[in-house]
Amino acid sequence: MAVASGPIIPRVVGALSCQEDSYLQRLKTEVVSCVEYQPPAETSKPKSKKSSKTPSETNSTTAKTYLIEFADSVLFPEGGGQPTDHGSITPLSGSPHDTIPIANLQRHGLRCVAFSPKPLDPGTSVQQDVDFKRRWDLMQQHTGQHLLSAIMDTMDLETLGWGMGAAGEMNYVEIPRKPTDEELRSIQNRCNEAIRENMTITVETPGNVKADSLPDDYDKDKGVVRFIKIGDLDYNACCGTHLKQTSHISLILLHHTQPIRGTNCRLFFSCGDRAINLAAESINSLRTIGVSLSSGSSPTEVQGTVQRLQESLTDAKRKEKKLLVEVSKFEGDRIKADLADGKPGWCHRPTDGLDFLNSVVIEIRDALGEKGVAILVSGQEKEVGSIMVIGESSLVEQNAAKVKEIVSSVKGGGKGSKWQGKVTEWKKGEVEALRKAVQG
Repeated sequence: MAVASGPIIPRVVGALSCQEDSYLQRLKTEVVSCVEYQPPAETSKPKSKKSSKTPSETNSTTAKTYLIEFADSVLFPEGGGQPTDHGSITPLSGSPHDTIPIANLQRHGLRCVAFSPKPLDPGTSVQQDVDFKRRWDLMQQHTGQHLLSAIMDTMDLETLGWGMGAAGEMNYVEIPRKPTDEELRSIQNRCNEAIRENMTITVETPGNVKADSLPDDYDKDKGVVRFIKIGDLDYNACCGTHLKQTSHISLILLHHTQPIRGTNCRLFFSCGDRAINLAAESINSLRTIGVSLSSGSSPTEVQGTVQRLQESLTDAKRKEKKLLVEVSKFEGDRIKADLADGKPGWCHRPTDGLDFLNSVVIEIRDALGEKGVAILVSGQEKEVGSIMVIGESSLVEQNAAKVKEIVSSVKGGGKGSKWQGKVTEWKKGEVEALRKAVQG
C-alpha cells in the first residue's frame, strides 16, 4: 500500500497524545500510512544475547504484518525502559469496521508505528483504545522507578540501569554496590513517605537542553525532549508515560538484592497494584507453608519452625554419618572374612553413594594383600550408581572387564590396583548379574 499524500503531518514521538495526557484512554485519529512489514534479512553475524527488537519484529511467521502510522496515538510505543502499550484500533470509515488488536508499537526515528495483523487504507478514520489496566501498571512501575532512583541518589547509590519485569513480576535497578539492611529500610520508608506527600508530577519540554540519554536515531532538533519532574525531588529526561501525582504510585516494596558484574548489585522492587498482589501471594504462600509445617502462619512463627527443622536436619545428618561409619566397619569386617577365605569381596549398598564406598575401602585396604580383590557397588534399578574395583592389578583388570560387560551404562577407568566407574542408570537385573559373576 502506498503512503498517503494528504496534508496530514503526524505528531512525532515526544508529542503524542499518550505522552501529553497519560490518563487518556481513547482517541479518534486517522491513518497516515500503511505498508507491509518486511522482516530484516538474516545475516551471518552472531546473534547478540540481548536484542533491541521486540518478539513481533523478530519472529518469522506466515501471517502478514502491517506497519501503520497514525496522525496521533493514544497508544505508547516502547521506549525509555517502558514496554509497548496494548490496545485496539477500530475503523470508523471504510469497510469493514472490525476491531483490530494491537500488541506492539515501536518508535522508528520520530515516528510511532503500530504493528497490525490487518491493513488499513491511508485516510481511514479510526478510534484507538488503550488497555488502561496494563498502562496503569506500567506507569506505576515506571514512575516508581524514577522516585526510587531519586531517593537513592541522595544516598550515593546511583542508578546505572533498570529493567521492568513482565506483568506480575519484580523490576530491578542496578546500582554500584549492595545497600546495607539499614539503608534498604531507609530507602523504602523514604519512598513511601514521598508517596504519601502526594507530590505533583509534571512533564516539561525545555528548549536547547542537553539530554545525553537520547537514542542515536532520535532527532532532538525536530523532536520533543521531555523531562519528568517529581516535585522538587527529581528532574530527568524520559519519553515514557507517567503518573500525575506520587500518591498514584500507591506504594513501593523492596525485595531482594543480587550481585552482578563485580561490586554492582541489582535491587529488585515492585510498585502499586503489582506490589500489593506480590505481597498477597507471599502472605498466602506463607500461610500454606505454615500449614504444611504445622506452625502458625506469621513470619516469625514460620521462621522459628524452619529454624528448628534445620537444626533437626543437621542433627539427623550427624547421626546418619555416624551410623554409616559403623555400617562401613561392619561391611569391612564381612569383606575381610571373605578375603581371608580366598574369596573376592563384594558389597552392594542401594541407597548409599560413593562416600560410603570410600569408607569401606579404608576398612579393607590392608586386608587385600597381594592376591585379593573387592568389588563395591552403590545404587539400584533405574537410578545412578558407582562401582569400585580394588586389589591386585590383574584381578582388578579381570573384574573391571566383567563390570563393563554386564553393566550397560557404566563409564569409568583406572589402572593398577583401582578401577572406578559411574553408572548412568542401573538396568533391571544388572546388580544381581554382577554379583553372581564376581562371586561365582
